[in-house]
Amino acid sequence: MWSMRADRTNLHSRRETNTVSSGERTRFAKSIPTQSGLDQAATSRLVLTYTVAEVDFVLESGSGEIDGTANPLTIDGQSSEEDAYSVDRNQSRTPERPSFPTIEHRVARETNALLSSRIYPEAREQTNCRSVGRDTGASASRPRTRSWPLRDPEEAYLLKHFADRISIFFDCTDRQQHFAVHIPYRARYCDTLFNAIMALSARHLSCTSNFDTFVSDHYYQACLETLIPSLNDLEVTMDDDLLAATVILRLLEEFDVPLAGSDLRGHSFGTKAFIQGPPPSATSTPSLRQAVYWSGLRQEIYNALSLQQAPDVDLSSLHSIFTALGPDAGDCAWANQAIAHCADVLLFSFGTGPRSAAVHEDLRKQNGQWTHNRPASFEPYFVGNEVGVAFPDIRFGSPWHAIGNQYITLAGILLSVHDPSIPTVGPLRRRLVQEADDQIRKGVLTVCGAALSNDSVPPVMVVGCMAIHLCGDRFTDRQEQDQLISVLTRTDHLHGWPTHALQRQLHDTWGMS
Repeated sequence: MWSMRADRTNLHSRRETNTVSSGERTRFAKSIPTQSGLDQAATSRLVLTYTVAEVDFVLESGSGEIDGTANPLTIDGQSSEEDAYSVDRNQSRTPERPSFPTIEHRVARETNALLSSRIYPEAREQTNCRSVGRDTGASASRPRTRSWPLRDPEEAYLLKHFADRISIFFDCTDRQQHFAVHIPYRARYCDTLFNAIMALSARHLSCTSNFDTFVSDHYYQACLETLIPSLNDLEVTMDDDLLAATVILRLLEEFDVPLAGSDLRGHSFGTKAFIQGPPPSATSTPSLRQAVYWSGLRQEIYNALSLQQAPDVDLSSLHSIFTALGPDAGDCAWANQAIAHCADVLLFSFGTGPRSAAVHEDLRKQNGQWTHNRPASFEPYFVGNEVGVAFPDIRFGSPWHAIGNQYITLAGILLSVHDPSIPTVGPLRRRLVQEADDQIRKGVLTVCGAALSNDSVPPVMVVGCMAIHLCGDRFTDRQEQDQLISVLTRTDHLHGWPTHALQRQLHDTWGMS
């Protein structure tokens, strides 16, 4: 096993320091349309829209299981190099870095590079990722293969950290664990994907420890330098490796933006998530593209809840597939059905479509039918009275079991909040509003209880934070308020998820000093 006790100062001294900060990324995204002079289609690709067109949906049927305990990056049977890099979060963070050339200069540089690549296509060929396997049919050219095995121990550490700790953000409803098992291998052939992995892994470490923030910025900039020119080629943007890189970078941006009403699209290159496609085909073989799609949909739900607006998705192609799901369908397909149902409820709650009592009742029935018809494996293996003071102890066997139940409960909360059958005036209003509030608070406590009981799964903790953001203001008991804050602080402490802004908002709402 390699010795990981290298001098980090020497490691970092080899890095470029002309990197892009989080604030500059936002200005970069906002500056592109006015700086580039490109047509609308090219501009849209330049700001990294999620054009997950012609998505080949594959609903996991339960076949082809793999041993989820196997770690493809374990070296010589050892578990991890993490101990060598373990640090105390309470240690001082890296000081603010000096100023570098303005974002406007970088906008001009990237735009000129893009325009040049349109005139000289051969200049673009060196940046595109090759397609591995049958995923896209794109004719992207193959770049020089990355030196393998890696020679930089820090890069090896970051790659293993991605597989061990971060991939679950994407694989939480994927039994095949594409991001943990396949993405690290595919990064060998795609510099853009490799740099996206390095950037996110380093950002996660800087959020959970005192790992150098410059490292993430270095890889982030390197990723953009190859990704932005590739976005001018529609075929290349359908390359699965580049699609995976986009959702990886968007998760990085979520770590940079607090869950408190901030528009994640603006911080994610001005993205606009178009997760659309033809009717899905139900096969028994999960694909990387399916994993990317569901990751993108969860990210869009997160953004929609943060802004309290409808997700920019088209779910019509999913309805016929999901209505045909039976108890024998795979567990991950059932979990994804719960996620799609939650997106449907968000469209009803915040969209421009009809908000009639009939539509609301139909969504209520779908919510109840999922709970009634789900496979028995979705039942928790342990239910206790309390975690802490207020939360039920609900333990699930797999991440997708916890996620599926959480999203169904979250959808139920939204349906209680946006119930058109509650009268706006009259003697029944107060009683019905009180009953709805009781159901909402119970749902929030259930989601948070599942989060704390399965706190090793970061997406489960994030859904708990989403429920608190949505309805935390409805809690008036001081003990319950303190427990909700504890969920937020624990999510930040364990997984680096930004909750400080939401904590401040709740303190102000509750009148807490």
